Amino acid sequence: MRGTESLDFAVVNTELRHAPGVYDVLRLANGYPTDRYCHCINPEAVAEQLERFPEGQFVAITYEGGVEKVIGMACTMRTRRSPDERPLPWYDVIGSFGLRNHDPEGEWLYGVEIAVHPDYQRRGVASALYKARLGLVEKLGLRGWYAGGMLMGYYRYREELSPREYGELVIEGELDDPTVSMQLHRGLEGRAIIEGYYPEWRAGDTAVLLVHEPKRLQRLRRPPRPLPGLREVGRLRPTGVR
Repeated sequence: MRGTESLDFAVVNTELRHAPGVYDVLRLANGYPTDRYCHCINPEAVAEQLERFPEGQFVAITYEGGVEKVIGMACTMRTRRSPDERPLPWYDVIGSFGLRNHDPEGEWLYGVEIAVHPDYQRRGVASALYKARLGLVEKLGLRGWYAGGMLMGYYRYREELSPREYGELVIEGELDDPTVSMQLHRGLEGRAIIEGYYPEWRAGDTAVLLVHEPKRLQRLRRPPRPLPGLREVGRLRPTGVR
């Protein structure tokens, strides 16, 4: 089913009834069957997230046989920590699966987790979840969004490169990573390498700091203001000279 046909789905804010589906999606996306324990966001943690920051939690849903089904999820929190500060490991940022470190006054949106059911990948679900996250930045008037993107393709180069070397080449576009390159193509900015971000052998425990900062993008894209008297490039004439 993956990536072969159009899909009718919607992204909505997570509600308590979605919690078991969120847990299932996370387990399946991480390679675990739904009857096996996974040390990840579980229904109890979802309930805590909804108490702390309900507008920052999203699910992608579809209907099969008239029954609602969760096929994707995205979790965010607010933080005062700027992406320009020293990056922290994932769990140190969030404090708990229930987002103990969420700060209602934080100026930044932090991407805690995103996952798509394996049967529904490459069908626009992840892109729609990212769109909802970035839309929340504008809705709440925040400075931006950031997260750590795990370098899930590093294991292919572990005999040749260190995780940092691999990450730098991915940011430069010299190597393609199945997770981070896709996020960079969405317009996110790779600003730093975070070693020891999360225990994942395929990524060498390493992530790329991915940032969406609208005002910075506007500054970078804005053409330089012409100097007084500058009519054309290479033709600088003093003001008042005809």
